[in-house]
Amino acid sequence: MAAPCRNARALVTCVLRCSSCHVRTRWEAPRQPCAVLLQQGVKSPYRTYSTPSILQVTDAEEEQRPLKPPNMVAWYPTDDVYHIRYYPWNPISLEECFQQMRRAAELEFRKPDIWVQISLQLDMKLEKKKKVEPFVGSVHLPHTITEPKKILVFATESDDVEDAKKSGAHIVGGLELIQEILQDKLDFDYCVSVPNLIPDLQVLKKKLQKKFPKKKRNTVGHDIPFMVDLWSRGQKYSALTYNHPKQEGKGHVNVIIGRLDMTDEQLTKNIDCMIKAVCTYKPLSFGPFVTRAMMHAKGTPSYKFHVEPFLPEEPKDDELK
Repeated sequence: MAAPCRNARALVTCVLRCSSCHVRTRWEAPRQPCAVLLQQGVKSPYRTYSTPSILQVTDAEEEQRPLKPPNMVAWYPTDDVYHIRYYPWNPISLEECFQQMRRAAELEFRKPDIWVQISLQLDMKLEKKKKVEPFVGSVHLPHTITEPKKILVFATESDDVEDAKKSGAHIVGGLELIQEILQDKLDFDYCVSVPNLIPDLQVLKKKLQKKFPKKKRNTVGHDIPFMVDLWSRGQKYSALTYNHPKQEGKGHVNVIIGRLDMTDEQLTKNIDCMIKAVCTYKPLSFGPFVTRAMMHAKGTPSYKFHVEPFLPEEPKDDELK
């Protein structure tokens, strides 16, 4: 006979971490340890009835969809303990995502200031065989979560140099900085330049690689204060594509949007800003760019949430006039 667990806490952790049975449960363990219950001859509580459905569905929604999804048992479980593989993964609201994530982090003894990350699945297809190329960008979140980065600015005119220094650039100079960069004497995170110096900076392309200034990344332009502020205090994101043939035409973005101890309103604003920034890389006439959104923190499961409220809307004809 297997030895009883030392306390109910360990039993809950064991059930939640069990991946072999693929069981999702909301059962709460008794307050007293299992060993005490066995000594007293008290049986563990259990139910002989099922609970109401977890997600309530209106009659109108029930009539519009088929009886059940393909290769599944039903749309929603009728109990709070069920096999995940037999039911579709339905999205939930952001408020419920935050609530379950904080509860899971508490059960795993995680710190309250752990990072919160979102994963966005992208539809990279355009007309015919064209696709959206992988991209890298930065966005200024309403509630910043990182420390300012070190920015190097290539500028020669006096006005541009003054603007860069007032904006908080770490290093400002002209072509004389090329030799120091090649010798690894300068320490910086991102590089910004004016357009007329790009032909002379081609010798640094192999050395800087992803740090090399490009117009698509908003690191080449005449508005130096905007670029310095964007890359020093902004949150960087990158879109990658899948190499699997079944995932052809799809991409994904994994980016940190805040900490778990932030309020729900702050996290919601950061998510809204990030999704709208990613959607700018595909015209709205080709359909929604983000098709699925998930969220998780370190040590917590992934939670799928509704992405439709955050997608940008195509302007109407009346607004264009």
